[in-house]
Amino acid sequence: MEKSKLEKFISKYNLGGSCESVTLKSDGDNLSVRTISADKNVLVEITAEQIKFPEGEFGVYDTKKLRSILGVLDENITVNASVANGKMTGLNLTDNSTKATFVLADATVIPAVPELKKLPAVDFTILLDDKFVGTFVKAKGALNDVETFTVMSSGDDKTAEVVIGHSSNNTNRISITVATDVATKVAPISFSADYLREILMANKEINNGTLQISSKGLSVVKFDANGYTSTYYLVQISI
Repeated sequence: MEKSKLEKFISKYNLGGSCESVTLKSDGDNLSVRTISADKNVLVEITAEQIKFPEGEFGVYDTKKLRSILGVLDENITVNASVANGKMTGLNLTDNSTKATFVLADATVIPAVPELKKLPAVDFTILLDDKFVGTFVKAKGALNDVETFTVMSSGDDKTAEVVIGHSSNNTNRISITVATDVATKVAPISFSADYLREILMANKEINNGTLQISSKGLSVVKFDANGYTSTYYLVQISI
């Protein structure tokens, strides 16, 4: 298999180290994962097609270590699983000249991921095109100490404001005007800017993502292209 495909899959769920302990699931052709950040502010669901991974469930406690081991290997690798007493104990990773073993964790030490209940209605959807992604990433870099972004809409037309640094006080801020699919009034609602930046960076090769906003306290980021389906659920943060 191509190592870069597996590395891309990992980067889409790992989000810069925010989701380290996960259970990978494979049917032999498709690899998937559901995970949640330690602070519970983002839930992640990723599926990758046509990744030749052994069938089964694999407890990865230390994603950083797995990425480091992969970094030693060439682009074309073979992945096999070690099994002892009916349990997956390790991943054997090989290229033409190098062999590596990554020890798997017991499922009991991997944080449980809650099942999603009925999702609230979406008020409007924002297209995550190249322009928005580039502007947001630069804006977050300019205001690196700001932890949230805020979305609001007057409902007068099909636009909304995405603001990094929104506050009732006089603060540094950057506001991005974006088009929405419908004209709906939404009061200011805030989410993690750090996570959105990591999500955009992990999916930067895709220019047709969407950001759905619900005034009930949830935003959903979706990307679906090139064999990867990525969905991220961001919960509201009070500021």
